[in-house]
Amino acid sequence: MFGDITTNPYHLETIIRSDMTRALRSLVPEMLEEARMAIPEHVKIHGAKNSVTVTLFPTMVRLVARVANRAMIGAPGCRNEKFLKKQVSVAEEVIPMSQILNWFPLFLRVAVWKLFCVTVGAKDGAVRLVTPYVQSRIDYAQQVWSCIAGLPFSHHVQDNPSTITDLLLRYAPEEDLKDVPKLAVRVVHLNMAAIHTSGIFITHALFELARMPSEQVEEIRAEIRAAIESEGGVCDKAAVDKFYKLDSLLKEIGRFHSLFAVSSSRVTLSEAAITDGTVLPAGSVVGFAPKPLHHNAQMYPDPYTFDPFRFAKLRTGENAARDITQSFTHLSNDYIVFGLGKHGCPGRFFAALMIKVVVSELLLNYDFAFPAGASQTPKSFAFNIFTVPNPSAKLVFTQRK
Repeated sequence: MFGDITTNPYHLETIIRSDMTRALRSLVPEMLEEARMAIPEHVKIHGAKNSVTVTLFPTMVRLVARVANRAMIGAPGCRNEKFLKKQVSVAEEVIPMSQILNWFPLFLRVAVWKLFCVTVGAKDGAVRLVTPYVQSRIDYAQQVWSCIAGLPFSHHVQDNPSTITDLLLRYAPEEDLKDVPKLAVRVVHLNMAAIHTSGIFITHALFELARMPSEQVEEIRAEIRAAIESEGGVCDKAAVDKFYKLDSLLKEIGRFHSLFAVSSSRVTLSEAAITDGTVLPAGSVVGFAPKPLHHNAQMYPDPYTFDPFRFAKLRTGENAARDITQSFTHLSNDYIVFGLGKHGCPGRFFAALMIKVVVSELLLNYDFAFPAGASQTPKSFAFNIFTVPNPSAKLVFTQRK
């Protein structure tokens, strides 16, 4: 579907696992600025009114697409509505199609995929629209490089990354630098992994905030304000890292609202035996079942109750603030939202940071409520192994004074 990115995933193995995580500090101001510009455009309050009702999940997905692409390709590309619409469509079409392809024998899958691309073409459209912005990053890097005699092309983007695409250029082979659409495909792939999952978490977070007692919501707001004040009034990465109660809310969402019925699926390449003595023949498909694991009463007291501060309350003792074992992004055998071990989601630090930037900005500027007469527990939508928030459920945003 995406060319050679599966056989040569340099955009995941090196960039996302190490370089992008180190670059997060420089990306926060960009994402925050874009969130502050984009939120009023997606949560439009007109005239003398001080509130508006929005269809939450699709609105948050569009908002995330813009903020994520401020980090991914920069401005003005992140504001290209045609590109963003196509990019959002990629996951909505490619992920279900990947499941449908499993219904066909191997020799037919390429033909079925090509037919699908001809009739829909979301990926190709997104690649075509993002290519000029990727080219502009190459041109900019080359311009700087030409002014610095004796230094390799990668020097500028290595020391001064202002977008994730800059990091991509650092490791791109020469043939990809000459074939810009091949780089654009990787940008589209990274976007596909980032947008919808982050949109799901933000949607669940806002639904939960609308259900929570006002006292608890104010606790989260107060901690956000205090964290920003502790950094001289600047909402930078250091401040966001102190949003412990918001972090706890997000982790509890991952525990309580399972995104997948089965996760971290793998195929055994040879016969294997698991600890209870069961022998799995070669070719067996195995995976984790997140819901029963995350609702294990031995690990999580009162597991069927949503407790937004469940993990914040576990940050105790002298080094409570630094207790990363309770953090949203921490991997453990009892919390597998982001996978486990060396195959854990490499982009989880970027996603968590972006989600916190967006949710904190919404929290500081709006109150949330369900429309009069609407269900406060809108039923999620399930397809195959995936579960997403109700795509038609609405939420009322009221401007805070």
